[in-house]
Amino acid sequence: MVLQTISSGAMALVQLYGFDTVGGFVLSHVETLKASENALANRCGEVLDAVHAGFGVGGESSLIVIALGRTLLGGGLAPAAGVATLTNPVTLTCAAIGAIHYGWNALSENEKATVLDAVSKAFSVGKELVRSIAGFALRTIKDLLSKENLAELRRALSDGASAFGQRLGDITRTIADRSRDFYASGSLAVVTLTDTIPARLPFLRRSSASVEIEPPQ
Repeated sequence: MVLQTISSGAMALVQLYGFDTVGGFVLSHVETLKASENALANRCGEVLDAVHAGFGVGGESSLIVIALGRTLLGGGLAPAAGVATLTNPVTLTCAAIGAIHYGWNALSENEKATVLDAVSKAFSVGKELVRSIAGFALRTIKDLLSKENLAELRRALSDGASAFGQRLGDITRTIADRSRDFYASGSLAVVTLTDTIPARLPFLRRSSASVEIEPPQ
């Protein structure tokens, strides 16, 4: 299938990355990833290239992968508040791929349907094509990335989620990741909670002045 015109979703993403055409994105950004000495960036470039080779779709298939990942991250296809430009497009591309690997299968079927509907409309393609691209990307990630690559992908995902006001556990939805997120912010939460506890509870906190506790009558 070859698209005759550039879809609104593709145009939004290529402009977000600083390009004017889909071809320019593929030739520049994807090739830059593939040529990178950073192992994770290189593998993510290979994933996008494999999707592009496998589906074509006028060059938009690799952008569909990024759109899926950005949607899972909460970024959508347009710049989010506070993220007007991509200060590190390589990192956010890796984060988008990480969101697919760690987040796609964490969604319910209804949630997947919502994501597929949004991305398919943005790119003017069928939902089943977008679903197929997601499945192909998942298999390709597993085939191309080593255990070490996946650990780096996870860190990239965590950084990318933070850029959109989310945490790793919001994407993966695993108990382990949500627990880590909780404890990472736990010290602040404990301080805030403790500050709201009345001083007359001596087993939790005493005020600077001595508090006399009357014995029960």
